[in-house]
Amino acid sequence: MASQPDLPMMQSEPAPEPAAQSNEIRDAIQQAIDEHRVILFMKGTPESPACGFSARTVAALQELEVPFAAVYVLPDPRIRQALSAISSWPTIPQLFVGGELIGGCDIVTEMYESGELEQALR
Repeated sequence: MASQPDLPMMQSEPAPEPAAQSNEIRDAIQQAIDEHRVILFMKGTPESPACGFSARTVAALQELEVPFAAVYVLPDPRIRQALSAISSWPTIPQLFVGGELIGGCDIVTEMYESGELEQALR
């Protein structure tokens, strides 16, 4: 049900200048957000979450049977830095729907329990 966006930042290529790397990563993240209606930036993968917060967020999405893309943020610390710069949200996971940040685990869990998450995802 979850898909992994093909982010160019994960490819092995000669390293560009640091500012260019930052812009490239930020552009790739923004493109992934724009291309996927529902996208979760998380620790681990939906099949193997690397933290309880990511696991709870994935569980809520799977319970609602909504297809979503997932990005594993731990392999490259620049992903987290660029994501936080885009979203102004410091923690992981981060759920985006329709290009807008919904929030992290606590907000997603609260919205799931109240029924608001299902409404936002439909």
